[in-house]
Amino acid sequence: MTLPKNQTHLVGHSLLILVACCTLLSGCADPPASETSSKTGIIGKKTQEVGEFKPEDGEKIADLQVKPSANPYASAGAYGFAVSEVSKIAVNQALQFFKAEHGRMPKDYDEFMSQIIKRNNIKLPVLPGNRRYQYDPAKYELVIVEAEKADK
Repeated sequence: MTLPKNQTHLVGHSLLILVACCTLLSGCADPPASETSSKTGIIGKKTQEVGEFKPEDGEKIADLQVKPSANPYASAGAYGFAVSEVSKIAVNQALQFFKAEHGRMPKDYDEFMSQIIKRNNIKLPVLPGNRRYQYDPAKYELVIVEAEKADK
């Protein structure tokens, strides 16, 4: 069977994209254990744990910028950035639906948890490293905070 020229072009591009994706997902070698210990065990895991953001407690919002690196395994940092952005979109959408229904945003952390997270059964991807989700009731937004690393 011969495909028309325009379909042959599409098949070629599709195969190229498929090969590129397989190559990226499979990797060339096993990454060093120090770079995977906190990252590989979280992919696909979900949580509904969201704390309350209180700036007075000194917690810092995580820097989620993906920094360029010569390290081929640095792309694992992009996973944290991607899942946090997708999580924020899902929560923001639920917040906007709440506002449309009630004419206001959730009045506090408890209402956020019961009416946004629990009621909508939002399950957030577990974040890499020592990052965690928190809700900022002053700004009505989900933030990612970086927990202090414990001294060894």
